Amino acid sequence: MASSPFFFFFFLLLLIPSLGSPPSSTLIQTTCSLTSNYDFCVAALRSDPRSLRAKDVKSLSAIALRIAVAKAKTTAAYSASLAKNATEVAASRSVFGTCVEKYKNAGEALRWALGSLAQENYDYACVHVGAAQEYASTCGRLFRRNPGMAFPATMAKREDELQRLCGTAFDIISQLG
Repeated sequence: MASSPFFFFFFLLLLIPSLGSPPSSTLIQTTCSLTSNYDFCVAALRSDPRSLRAKDVKSLSAIALRIAVAKAKTTAAYSASLAKNATEVAASRSVFGTCVEKYKNAGEALRWALGSLAQENYDYACVHVGAAQEYASTCGRLFRRNPGMAFPATMAKREDELQRLCGTAFDIISQLG
């Protein structure tokens, strides 16, 4: 019977490290519960398999930023293809070209946010994410300022998704500092 307490304490020692970090799905749910759009946050993070291995909020922040970087990159490429294939007036090609640059700028700002996050400079990470959001919203504004030029629904959807990804990344990073 003297060995029973020994095994009990040995079992506790094995159990304690697993109590320190919640399972990834719990971490995602807890983290996303503090964002402005829980359902979108959960769906976005779960779309990336790396989130299943996340150990803390900082790693989820990096994943959210990488998802947003990828969206900015694909949206810039999509805008470039629309500019190339534009059959409307030259102004339309020009607006699409500006959109390409703005989405590239958004991606660059998000990469800067990743760097700030790595250095645990969370305020600057948030500033860079805010800049990315502003760059992303420029394309729609350019179309609205030019009467007679319709903002393609596919671009509007991509812009909205990038805006929401940036908002989610911002909300998660805000939990760190």
